[in-house]
Amino acid sequence: MTWNRQRTYAALVGLGIWVLLIRTILMISQGWLAKFVPWVAGLLVLEFLLNVGVFLTAVWWWIGATERRAILPLRLTAATIVVHAVRVAIYVLSQTGPWHDFDVRPIYRAESVAEWHWVVFAAVLATLGLVGLALVWRYRRTHRRSAVVATDRQP
Repeated sequence: MTWNRQRTYAALVGLGIWVLLIRTILMISQGWLAKFVPWVAGLLVLEFLLNVGVFLTAVWWWIGATERRAILPLRLTAATIVVHAVRVAIYVLSQTGPWHDFDVRPIYRAESVAEWHWVVFAAVLATLGLVGLALVWRYRRTHRRSAVVATDRQP
């Protein structure tokens, strides 16, 4: 087994998803599924399932180490980033403005006091995730087009 660029990318995706996976597991183990309103709890479960899917497909990609195996983990990663950004946007909105704590069941609202530095931290990192997703998507689109043009020009 040789180390190549595909293994590096798969390892980075696999390691990167652990940050979200650990955070999601912590939230579930701290009882947030019961504290959130059902649709926000559903988003948390969806994010957890996507995190697990990304990790498993990243391992599959790492074992195979081909560009063809990159498609599924990268698509799942994109879905995870978007779902996470939506969940963070809900969190930020629930800490500001007239909709304070709309994501938490009424009986748990008194104990769901967030510190502002965590709200800002989550918002900044989710935004950076979306920017990174856009950059990778654009790079892969451009790279794919140039590869098609290069193969079209060969005799």
